[in-house]
Amino acid sequence: MTDEILAERTRQGNGRALAALVARHGDAIFRIATNICPSAADAGEVTRETFLSAWRDADSRPSRASFRTWLYGIAVKKACGLQRARGSQAIPLEVFLPRFDADGGLEPSGGDWPEPGSARLEHMELSGFLRRALDGMDETARVAFVLCDLVQLPLEEAAAIVDAPPEIVRKRVHRARLMLRGFLDRLWGV
Repeated sequence: MTDEILAERTRQGNGRALAALVARHGDAIFRIATNICPSAADAGEVTRETFLSAWRDADSRPSRASFRTWLYGIAVKKACGLQRARGSQAIPLEVFLPRFDADGGLEPSGGDWPEPGSARLEHMELSGFLRRALDGMDETARVAFVLCDLVQLPLEEAAAIVDAPPEIVRKRVHRARLMLRGFLDRLWGV
């Protein structure tokens, strides 16, 4: 069954249809929430709240929006709202953007990347550093990166979720990638 049929049945009060939608989209909603919210507990709460909102507000879904786009939009709004409510502040990750010399050439990073399996790489808790970098990004870049690169939505769908032109979302994703790369380059140089 398509999302649209399940959404219509959910709107009519069918609990099994809602369960099927949760099974189909629960992992993606949790991935969105995990990468925007400050903790796993918050991500779980956002996931629950997203599906409760979809259940309660099924009648208010815009007819032009696909169910998935509408649902993921609810998750983004709830996760960003919780992030703001927790008072998380973005770190100016612009310092991690690539640097160029006077001739326009890319300046070398702070150090060489460790080889896979090296002792240095094994002792680093890379996920913690990446979490810190993601948490430090401004909301627009983080959301675009999460939707396009982590959840792997098509650019047009991510743009519909954040209500921005695809070109703007592409620029935000690119900026986030550059910041993460610079963050990791500096990390290896430490």
